[in-house]
Amino acid sequence: MVYLIHFQEKLHHAQHYIGFVEDDLMQRIELHLSNRGAKLLAAVNNHGIRWQVVRVWLEGDRSFERKLKN
Repeated sequence: MVYLIHFQEKLHHAQHYIGFVEDDLMQRIELHLSNRGAKLLAAVNNHGIRWQVVRVWLEGDRSFERKLKN
């Protein structure tokens, strides 16, 4: 599945993160919260910026994730 995270404030140019997970979205979110996921989310966390998952595409795959990022 593909998920979209929105940051309450911009970090430099970024205000969103799009990610992909095969199985357990909650486990992936926990990794992001503990700074063991994406580097961008770790930087957002370290700057004290709050974020939330705002959209999930259950049928999304890696190619769909790439399409959204492009």
